[in-house]
Amino acid sequence: MIGSAVRKIGDGMPEAGRFTVEDSRRTRWTLSAIGMLLVLGLWELTTTVLELNPKYFPGPTEVLNELVRIWPAITSALPNTLSAAITGYLIALALSIAIAIPLAANERVLNALMPFIIGTNTVPRIAMTPLVIYWVSFVTVSGLYLANYVMAVWVAFFPMLIAALDGFRSTDEATENMLQLYGATTWQEFKYVRFKQGLPFIFDGMKIGFVLAMIGAVVGEFVSGTFGIGSQAASAIGRTSVSRAFAIVLVLGFISTGVVLIIYMIESRFLFWRESSIMGEG
Repeated sequence: MIGSAVRKIGDGMPEAGRFTVEDSRRTRWTLSAIGMLLVLGLWELTTTVLELNPKYFPGPTEVLNELVRIWPAITSALPNTLSAAITGYLIALALSIAIAIPLAANERVLNALMPFIIGTNTVPRIAMTPLVIYWVSFVTVSGLYLANYVMAVWVAFFPMLIAALDGFRSTDEATENMLQLYGATTWQEFKYVRFKQGLPFIFDGMKIGFVLAMIGAVVGEFVSGTFGIGSQAASAIGRTSVSRAFAIVLVLGFISTGVVLIIYMIESRFLFWRESSIMGEG
């Protein structure tokens, strides 16, 4: 109702005074591009003016040249990293929603399990990676690679669980009283109220979750030495090839940013009433 009223008001405004969603989106992307160019320009200028050693403090030009040089090696290693990150991310997403439902539906279950879940999340992942590799190696001979999937799930799971749990529990008191008054079952509560109210939270968790899943997969490769982007980054650091390390981080950053933008686009389709999307929905 409010949206239609706003559109009617907008239709009555002169064309010169209207500010459309497309204008808002174009402005945001333009500002983002300008900000990125300023950062890169300042980075290049700093390394040039201060005459920093490119071996230890490479500028954007050196990083780009190195990226072009090692691109074949990156493309050969990238599928392993992406497989672990994407698979771990999807498993963590499914687990977070499946576990958040009973936790949100039953206060006693929530109070009983949350200390264990929080305690598991506070354990340092990097310190546990060798143990994960050791344990998984008993299950399969390819345990080194499987450990990367486990790390991706572990790192991405908790933020998405908390997001889904907060979303499912965000029902206001008046709505809860109405549901009790009508005798709604737990499934009906989730079907008609909690799932819809939880979607914005779930999408927010999904954006953070993929970045963390990528970090988990890279850390797993970093420690296990399995063939992937993580092992290439470890090798670059060991050889003091800072420009190569920057190039690898740049590739990972672009991939993570691209996936997050895709999630934003999906969110803007499903949550058309929400006005917090960077895709220009308000």
